[in-house]
Amino acid sequence: MNTHLTKTMFFIVMVALPGIINAQIKFTYDNAGNRIKRELNNSLVQLDAKVLLRGGYRPGQANMASDLQTYFSANSGLLPATDPYEGNVVYNNIGNPAGVAGSVVDWIKIEIRDAANPAAKLQSKSLLLKPNGSIVDIDGTLPKFIGQNSPVRIAVFHRNHVAILSNPIASFNSGTTIYDFTTALNKASQLPGDVPQMGIINGKWYMWAGDVNSDLNVDATDMSIASNDFLAGLYDQYLFTDITLDGGVDATDGNIMNNAFLNGYYSTLINYEP
Repeated sequence: MNTHLTKTMFFIVMVALPGIINAQIKFTYDNAGNRIKRELNNSLVQLDAKVLLRGGYRPGQANMASDLQTYFSANSGLLPATDPYEGNVVYNNIGNPAGVAGSVVDWIKIEIRDAANPAAKLQSKSLLLKPNGSIVDIDGTLPKFIGQNSPVRIAVFHRNHVAILSNPIASFNSGTTIYDFTTALNKASQLPGDVPQMGIINGKWYMWAGDVNSDLNVDATDMSIASNDFLAGLYDQYLFTDITLDGGVDATDGNIMNNAFLNGYYSTLINYEP
């Protein structure tokens, strides 16, 4: 028997929400346990979203760097196989750019929230961020979410960047929804009086760096945590204080964080926290 024979599993998702019919998802796995294919029908929505991280940029490069994926070698990096957002999502081949997900910058999390009440979290998924800003699932395909009968917003979280929230998306019940945060500042929602939610580089908008404790703002606590790691000379690790995503904490990380702190950057999502 061919040792590369794939295994197929079927899952029926029963959704107890008004107006949403049953959805069938077909997953195909390789021998390493990585999901390599997914088919969907009925009420699932495919999300084609794009974001950029300030810390992932290098001078003269058009896309973000994937240093953490191949830090030690082509098949040995610092990215953990299990996501850092407690989603229990596992991608065993995360250190291999030739894996089904390809080149990866880092893990990222997306939440689907109610448009009228952004404090209401409807769904959450831990996903992978590509160098060009595309967000994919561990099988390399666009992530799928359960369709909703009312408008939604997309919230995007990264472990050491300031989270962003989309504007309302009127239709999120079938097909493919495209949302590109990189094209304009106003793609990231903000309440009157809030600081700008993104910055621009190379003509593209990116998420602010520096929220190392994931409390939706860059403050003295973040600075203290980063300073301690810098003074300790930490490197060769997957560190929340590694703003530039290059495997260590150095002066470049400190400069980016200091700029974010002095400008008082925070996420508009802080307005919807209890």
